[in-house]
Amino acid sequence: MSAARAQFTDSSTGLLQMPTAEMQADGTFMITNNFLNQHATASQWNYDTFQYGIYVSFWGRLEIGYVCTIFNGAWDPRSPEEKGERWTIMRNQDRHFVGRICLLRENEFGLKWMPALVVGVSDPTTGSGGGEYTTGDVTGTGNGYFNRNFVVLTKHFQTPWGPIGAHAGYQFNRRTDYPINAPCAGVDWSPVWIRNKGILDNVKVILEYDSRTVNMGFIASIWDNRFEAMFELQNFQWINFGLRFKVRLKK
Repeated sequence: MSAARAQFTDSSTGLLQMPTAEMQADGTFMITNNFLNQHATASQWNYDTFQYGIYVSFWGRLEIGYVCTIFNGAWDPRSPEEKGERWTIMRNQDRHFVGRICLLRENEFGLKWMPALVVGVSDPTTGSGGGEYTTGDVTGTGNGYFNRNFVVLTKHFQTPWGPIGAHAGYQFNRRTDYPINAPCAGVDWSPVWIRNKGILDNVKVILEYDSRTVNMGFIASIWDNRFEAMFELQNFQWINFGLRFKVRLKK
């Protein structure tokens, strides 16, 4: 299995909250479960929540995923006259797709200086009755809550203290309730002296600016990289954490 390459807060590949140009190995299947504080979501979540998603990679060039984020069980967008009984959690959740395409692999064509290049989108469409996914109305109420488009570069460097990954890109959308239109950048470091220690395969220490907040945390790969555990201190104030199961279906 490959080492940690997880954008946990969107159940996809990347760092903590920003994407990277790393790709999962061909045939990798992942199931991710996250606890997210309210600052990691759009303004419709004025409370902490739970998120889960599935994700699969193809040919080392294409990745797609499906992500669900739970609304408060008492939340219902209908008027009091229309509500009836409360929605259950299984009905009352936001659902969105995420996709990424690798245009260039790192060191491709024998060029040692070549960074990897990936473009992608999260939440590219909306369900019925949700309004336009990019802007909604003037208050940003369309239900493409996690919409973002991105282009990102990644380059890795070997050091005596362990490999370092450098990542830079740009993310944008047109939402008014979750606006993103800024560069993103991050660095990760895998300390060489805590690799392959019993069931602990690798720890990736991360510092990033995700176009909105500055975040730090780590992703630990466990038991032959079958599991990944994430802990994040978003903007050095708010906690997110998650656990991922990861298996390669194609050898």
